[in-house]
Amino acid sequence: MAQSQSSLTDNGENKLGAVRARRQADGQEARASLIRDAARDILAETGISGLTMRAVAARAGYTAGSVYSYFASKEALLASLAVDEIDQLGKTIRQSHEKDLAAKAGRCVRALRRVVPLLTAARRGDVPPDTERALTGRIIVILRQLDESIADGGRRGDSIGAQALDTIALWSALVGVAQLAGSGRFSSIEVNEEDVTEALIARFL
Repeated sequence: MAQSQSSLTDNGENKLGAVRARRQADGQEARASLIRDAARDILAETGISGLTMRAVAARAGYTAGSVYSYFASKEALLASLAVDEIDQLGKTIRQSHEKDLAAKAGRCVRALRRVVPLLTAARRGDVPPDTERALTGRIIVILRQLDESIADGGRRGDSIGAQALDTIALWSALVGVAQLAGSGRFSSIEVNEEDVTEALIARFL
């Protein structure tokens, strides 16, 4: 009986410990989310040049030290924002049930106009490994979604390797379109991102 009661006590303590750990994790994610929201507000107002960890801390209502405990650097914070953006892009494409490659590509370019500056500023060596893995995972999700539509279009490489390169080439080109559009370079040569994207997609249909 005593052993049984001891086991019950241990089980109860384990469950209580798990609940506390979950609550702590939830609280940490809520605070990290608040910091990311503050960073987004500052980016919308001043751009990346005006984003500092002190400014983010002040906007979020935390000390700079508290912000650094969640994001070790400005680059880490920017990369985390990029993860959120690409994650949302993947969800949007999936929930729309779109099969058309042009529609998916258009969504990618619009999202990438926000993402590319973040990735450019967040140099790979300055991004924590777990954030880098999350970013890579979410990009792979987008690549798979694009790959499905390229397959439907019928123009693919002969091998699996060549087909994968087709999809990566398309993604890379869309990143370039977004970067040029976001920097205003297309307007200087009197073209727009929609026409360039349409011409690009035609190569895969």
